[in-house]
Amino acid sequence: MIITLTMNPSVDYLYKLEKLSPGNLNRVTLISKMVGGKGINAARVSAILGTNTIAMGIIGGNNGDFIEKEIASDKFIPRFTKVDKETRNCYVILDKDNQKTEINEYGFPIENQTLNCIRKDVLSLISAENVSIISFNGSLPTNCPLDFYSNLISDIRKIDANIKILLDTSGKALKRCLDSKTLPDIIKPNETEIADLLDIPTTTNCQILRKEIKNNITLSKIPIIFVSLGSEGSLVKFNNIFYKVSFKKIDAINTQGSGDSTVGGILSAIDRNKNEKEIIKYGSAAGTANAMNIKTGFLNMDDFDTAYKNLTITKIGD
Repeated sequence: MIITLTMNPSVDYLYKLEKLSPGNLNRVTLISKMVGGKGINAARVSAILGTNTIAMGIIGGNNGDFIEKEIASDKFIPRFTKVDKETRNCYVILDKDNQKTEINEYGFPIENQTLNCIRKDVLSLISAENVSIISFNGSLPTNCPLDFYSNLISDIRKIDANIKILLDTSGKALKRCLDSKTLPDIIKPNETEIADLLDIPTTTNCQILRKEIKNNITLSKIPIIFVSLGSEGSLVKFNNIFYKVSFKKIDAINTQGSGDSTVGGILSAIDRNKNEKEIIKYGSAAGTANAMNIKTGFLNMDDFDTAYKNLTITKIGD
């Protein structure tokens, strides 16, 4: 069983235009209005891959009603906490070259009693179900303590130290967790986020990243680091071994949600007790397959199978 927790879901709007012109009138075509939120996308993908998954989070208002309606056809089990405030909107603008511009609302403030409710629900599920892995996904809501994730990791480890914990967030929330004594088992930064953590210029050079990660006291302690490098593939640290993942060029339709889909693939593989190379393949193939679909956080199994077969994994080192 997998659990994903999305503390700050959204309703996502995807627009397409020829070229974004800041400061001028831009006429766009609405391609789709979708359920957003990293953990929801990851849960959808892991469920498509055939893994029992529970998606948790906080939703409210008309957007919350929209999310409930839209996920009714998804294969994961929804366990959302409802509040009386409006779930945020997020906007993605794609030009003809698939250059992406994002406009994201912060989301509403969360009351302490709601945070306590989420915490109790997670720990209750951990105690009641045979959970192999849980992921914490995305940004924290306005006014949520930055140590919310690290405290929850500590609480989970007290109940069952064997449950794997994946943290897919960024910025201050990620740094606060990595500065704590309760590190996650897996993180999934992109090239910008890993550069921020390492305090180096952004790069897709795997040898540079490998050296910097090995020499970083905190990151070297995290068992699995899955660094998404966009069209350059990815770099994966699996314990003390590093791998470069490459794939054949694809005609990407929508890369939004590919990182979340990668998480979904990783979750599914770990729940199935796959070995390290299979975990890498599941994550990479899921992320690639998502980019071949207009829907965010979604994949077709034929695309997944094709991407899986076309992956190349190369061990890199000294």
